[in-house]
Amino acid sequence: MTSNFLWSLVLALHLLCITYWVGGAVFCLQSRRATRLLEAPQATIVLLQSYGRFFRALWHVVPLAVISGAALFIRSGGHLPWPYHLMSLCGVSMIVLFLSAFFGPLRAARRAIRPQPHLFTSLHRRAAAMALLGFIAIIAGAIGHSV
Repeated sequence: MTSNFLWSLVLALHLLCITYWVGGAVFCLQSRRATRLLEAPQATIVLLQSYGRFFRALWHVVPLAVISGAALFIRSGGHLPWPYHLMSLCGVSMIVLFLSAFFGPLRAARRAIRPQPHLFTSLHRRAAAMALLGFIAIIAGAIGHSV
């Protein structure tokens, strides 16, 4: 009984991490639209703060998601239906996007005196790709649960 409860907590932790990751990516996409109402210097500050805080939090969320997901995968013995493998592939792709965005355009934008718009376009595209992959992973997890 206690074992099932602990594994339910591991699953809940995994779902909370993914919720933050995908929801934060969607929020960053929406904050870009909202900043169009601001003047360029103000919009730059808001975007840098939004993306910066989101990506800094991902440094804690991503390892928790990987560890909890791996624990759930190992607990099953690795014998899972194909949708769970698709979900894992999406997760690894999201990690690559996160790292490339953090060490690429976000770092360049934070170091620049006046960040160029193409840096925010690159961040926006990577956040959109993370959100899309997150949605695919969530759908794959739901399909895998019913298979």
